[in-house]
Amino acid sequence: MHTEETAIQELEQTIMKYKRTVYGIALTQLKNKHEADDVFQEVFLLYYLKKPVFDDEKARRAWLIRTALNKCRQYNLGKWNRNTDKNFEPPEGRLADFESKYDSEIFEAVRELPEHLRETLYLHCFLGLSVNETASILGIRANTASMRLSKAKKILRSKTEGE
Repeated sequence: MHTEETAIQELEQTIMKYKRTVYGIALTQLKNKHEADDVFQEVFLLYYLKKPVFDDEKARRAWLIRTALNKCRQYNLGKWNRNTDKNFEPPEGRLADFESKYDSEIFEAVRELPEHLRETLYLHCFLGLSVNETASILGIRANTASMRLSKAKKILRSKTEGE
């Protein structure tokens, strides 16, 4: 039987392990630090309240990624959200944990991609998921994921070569 203290410890461990993953998704999908903070909190609150059981760590990670993406979609589709300022506010003068100006520029270019390309590219390139894992999480075929990756990379290449 799970005690409250055990549940909180397990939540803290999960947050420590997956905070960059969930927050990175939120930042790239929402382009607004305050909304990203909200999604981060909502994902882990939902995790705590639902207490999902997983067969392995891979399934836990997939659940957190899917939940973060779904929460971001809810924010992006919300009626009140269409009228809000979408200017991104970098935390403390730089983007998250990116070390160089080049990394920040690439991150910004990724954020300008259409949502379906941005999601696919972020999951594959930033989180290191395979094409099949990316496709599974997004609920699309592997061929579709590959095509989206190819298109996203082509767009990024053209943007970064011009600068």
